[in-house]
Amino acid sequence: MPPTHSTRRLRLGALLLGLVAFDALAVVTAYVLAHVAYGLLPALGLPVGASVWTRGFHLVPLGPVVLAGTPLVLALQCCFGYRVTLREAAGGPDLPEAPEPETTRERFTAIKRKRTATQLRKRVARLAQTVDMATPEVRVIDSATPNSYAASRPGERTLFVTTALIDQLADDELDAVLAHELAHLKNGDSFVMTAAAFLPIVSARATRRLRTTLETSVFTHRFLDGEISRNAVGTAYFHLPLVAFALAAVPFTAALYLASTTCYRLLSRVREYAADAGGVAICGSPAALASALETLTADQRPATDIRTAETGVRELCVVPYAIADGTPDPPEGRAERLAHRWRSVSERLLPGSHPDVERRIAALAERQSARDQHERP
Repeated sequence: MPPTHSTRRLRLGALLLGLVAFDALAVVTAYVLAHVAYGLLPALGLPVGASVWTRGFHLVPLGPVVLAGTPLVLALQCCFGYRVTLREAAGGPDLPEAPEPETTRERFTAIKRKRTATQLRKRVARLAQTVDMATPEVRVIDSATPNSYAASRPGERTLFVTTALIDQLADDELDAVLAHELAHLKNGDSFVMTAAAFLPIVSARATRRLRTTLETSVFTHRFLDGEISRNAVGTAYFHLPLVAFALAAVPFTAALYLASTTCYRLLSRVREYAADAGGVAICGSPAALASALETLTADQRPATDIRTAETGVRELCVVPYAIADGTPDPPEGRAERLAHRWRSVSERLLPGSHPDVERRIAALAERQSARDQHERP
C-alpha cells in the first residue's frame, strides 16, 4: 500500500531533523576554522590573534553561534542547494547543451531527440495528473548512462532523464521510473535531499580548493608535485599563513564531508523504498518498476569507479550511478594520487547511497504477488 499522509509527514520530519543535525556540525566547523584564521593573523603583521586560544572562544561563545548559524545554513541550503545540484549534474555552471547539428544525420538525430523530449513531457504530465500534482519541468540530459533524478525547491521542480534511459527502457518500464521520481516530489523528500546535497558538495569543493592552495604554494609544491602559481613567488610571505591555514583546515573540511555525506546517503537510502511504493501507486505495476531496475543494473559498474564515488547527483538518482560520461584520467602527480586514494578510502568508509537493488526488486515482487492474488476471482 502507498504510504499514508501521516507516514509521509513523519518521514519528512525525520529527514529534516537529520538535515539540521549536520547543519549544526557545519557551523561548529566554521567556528573552529574562523578561530584558526584569527590566530594566524599575526603572521601577516597584524597585531591581533595572539590570544585566540585564551580569549577568542570566550569572546564569541559557541552556543549562540550554533543557535544563530544553524538556521542560516539551512536557509542557504534551501536557497542554493537546488542551484548547486543542477551545476553538479553537468560538472559546470549549467547543464550541457547539445552542439549545433552539422550533418544531415545529426539533424535527424536532433529532431528525434526533440520529439522524444516532447513525448516524455506528455508522459510525465499524464502520470502527474493521476495523483493530482503539478507537472514538474522535464529536462533531458544527453548521456550514455541510463539514469534519472528529481530536484526541487519551493516553487520549482525539475525531473531529469538521460537519453540512455529513454532508449533502453520499454514504455511500461519508463512510466514506472518516471512515477518513481514523481513519488519523490510528491513525498517532499526530493526537496530535503536537494537541500541536503549542499553541504557534501560544498565541503568537497572546499577540500579540493585547499588542496590546490597547497599544490601551488611556493612552500609545498615540490612535495605535492605541483606547479607554483603565477603570483606565488612575489607573495611568498603571505603564502606561509595560507599554507598553515590549509594544513589546519583540511582535516576539518574532510571530516565535515564524511559526516554530511554519511547523513546524506542515509537519507537517500531511507527514501528509496517509499518512492518505489509511491511509484507503484502512480503507475500501477510493481512488475514494471522491478523490470526497469533489472534493466538499469544489468551492466553493473565497478564499485571502485571514481565517477560513481562522487557525492552530489548520484544520491538523487534512481540507481547509484553518476550521469557523467567518460573514464576519469589516471592521477598524475603526488597531489592527485593522494586525492584519488582519499576518494577510494572515503568511499569504503561511507555507507551506500541506495539500498541493494536486489532487495528493492524483491519488495516489488512481493507487491506484485500480493496484487495478483488480490485480483484473482
